Amino acid sequence: MSAQPMTSEETSRTSAQTAPTAAPFPGWWRHNRWWLAGAVLIAGATLWMSYRDALGAYRSRHPNIPLAANKSNWTHYAGARWRLTGFETLPPGDPRVRGALRKDAMIVLVNYETIPDSGTKVRDLDTCKGALTDADGRRWEPDPGALPRLSGPRVPNTCGSGYDASFKQILAVPGRPFAFQHAYLIPRNVRREGLRARIEFRNSALADGRFLNYEM
Repeated sequence: MSAQPMTSEETSRTSAQTAPTAAPFPGWWRHNRWWLAGAVLIAGATLWMSYRDALGAYRSRHPNIPLAANKSNWTHYAGARWRLTGFETLPPGDPRVRGALRKDAMIVLVNYETIPDSGTKVRDLDTCKGALTDADGRRWEPDPGALPRLSGPRVPNTCGSGYDASFKQILAVPGRPFAFQHAYLIPRNVRREGLRARIEFRNSALADGRFLNYEM
């Protein structure tokens, strides 16, 4: 049996069903393409600035950019010049340890000098944080209250003030070297080769997320 020819109405209906659907509003996309491109760029820039500000705030609270410091030279950092002048360990039995010290512990003394810039205030220097780290990523901070009694002047845990041998308070003066010491109580089996001494300032625009890092 031969097929019946399609009427003109059926042909129009079939053509309408099989014809590709045109993209909606092609003219709108074409006329607004530059505006859309600009909106994408603005959104990207806004996200980047938000990320940058958040990263800056985090680094201010948690300095994470090491500034390698040579022990024999001055290094400028956070409104002052700094250098490490000495490092020694006090094991149990050392005559300078006047109190009880566990046999599996030792005291590490790190001696520094700093010369504040003109305009740098002692209270700003005293916001410093000292730390020791080792090759395994462990960290210790100065804690005079946890140390046994030591011979000599009181051991500070700041960077701009302290006490002399007569227990008289001394303050850092801009343009003049100021000596201070940080003391740490750490396990006796820590390898000296992996130790690093740190000086850092948190919430300081001068530090800009950096910290001083000394190889011991």
